[in-house]
Amino acid sequence: ALEFEKEIKSDSVQLVDVRTPQEYTEGHIDGALNINMQSDDFKDMAQRNLSKDSTVLVYCRSGRRSLDAAEILTSLGYKVVNLKGGIIEWKEDGLPVVSEQEN
Repeated sequence: ALEFEKEIKSDSVQLVDVRTPQEYTEGHIDGALNINMQSDDFKDMAQRNLSKDSTVLVYCRSGRRSLDAAEILTSLGYKVVNLKGGIIEWKEDGLPVVSEQEN
C-alpha cells in the first residue's frame, strides 16, 4: 500500500476504484474514479474515462476484483498497477480514505 501511495503521488497516473458505487461512497482513496468491475459496461466505462497515455492504478476491497480488472485493462492496452491488499491493506497501513457520507 505504501508503494501504491507513492505511485498515486506521481503526476501521470489514473486511480480507479473497481468496487460497487455503495462501497465507494462508504470510503475510497481520494481522487479515485469509481468504475464498477461487476457492471456489464466496465470495459466501455474504462475506455471512455481512462487514457492509455498514463498508468492506471486499480484497487478494490481486498485485491481480488482489482486483479481481474487489471487483467481486463491490460488486455485493452492499458499499463496497470494493482493494489494487492486492496483498501483493507491501505487502511491497515494507516493511509487516508475519504467518505462521501461526511459531506
